[in-house]
Amino acid sequence: MKIGDLVKWNDSTVARPDTGIVVDGPRDEEAREGSDDEDSPATSYAVAWFDAKTTFWHLDFNLELLSENR
Repeated sequence: MKIGDLVKWNDSTVARPDTGIVVDGPRDEEAREGSDDEDSPATSYAVAWFDAKTTFWHLDFNLELLSENR
């Protein structure tokens, strides 16, 4: 993912997941606890959410890429 990409929250339990635009990142976070590769850091991105009208940092595996910025 990169700045300008359109993403949605990757959670099948949400009836209508919010969509947003990646506005910052990537940045490395601490290793994912319990993952197979605890030595490698997780990657996070700042997303400006349309419905929430706010920006939050999220780990990459919580986001689903909908459209890439060219």
